[in-house]
Amino acid sequence: MHDSENKREEKLQGRDIQLGGGAARAERQHGKLYLWFDNFWYHHKWKTIIISFFAIVALICILQMCGKEKSGDINVVAVGPYNFISEDSGITDLKNCLATYLPADYDQDGVKKVDIVNYTVYSEEQIVALRGQDVFINTANNKNEYDNFYSYVKTGEASVLLLDPWLYEEMKGKLIDLNALLGYMPNGAISGVDADGKNVCYGVRLGDTALYRENNSMKILPEDTVICLVTPLFMGKNSDEAEFAKAKDFIVALIGKE
Repeated sequence: MHDSENKREEKLQGRDIQLGGGAARAERQHGKLYLWFDNFWYHHKWKTIIISFFAIVALICILQMCGKEKSGDINVVAVGPYNFISEDSGITDLKNCLATYLPADYDQDGVKKVDIVNYTVYSEEQIVALRGQDVFINTANNKNEYDNFYSYVKTGEASVLLLDPWLYEEMKGKLIDLNALLGYMPNGAISGVDADGKNVCYGVRLGDTALYRENNSMKILPEDTVICLVTPLFMGKNSDEAEFAKAKDFIVALIGKE
């Protein structure tokens, strides 16, 4: 038997300890539970540490998943020169209002819910105008929000958009012609004529809809906000046929039938 093992056994048996040149003092005897744990830790320390680490990580992940708010039946993207973050109560009312227009409880959990993904983005003209009012916009952050908006739409997670007019004009070529989709020109339509001479409508002015007139919670958005539907072609391979079908039914409910 090796010297280290002899010392280990002596420790567990409780040996006398000599202090300097004085009298010997017996080491305090420990209970069986302590001795068992001491031996266990000696032989399985690293295994215990590794298992405990992964157990703690798993527990944290489970708690985060349990505490995470459930996603809605459909996502709506709102983009413009306004900051929703400072309007917590307003954004909640807006979500609740839009949810009442959902044609169905798509995830069948008993609750109709709309999630709003918002980006605060200013045009160059709007930034210049605000400077005249001693308000300065961080152009780096503004560009980041702008890029994030385009990147998010391409994920295919949302098709219904609420856009500031300048963003609507910029997005026109990526939007669905609502006149062709619905078979009629909706109220509040921002209409035009395409290259073939056909009447087209790529968006509806929010302030001209019953949705806006009949719901005070919608007034967190400017009247000139444009309701529109992004084309699946813009989403590319991320386009989901079922999600687009939901978005189509939802936008019909929002802008009203013929």
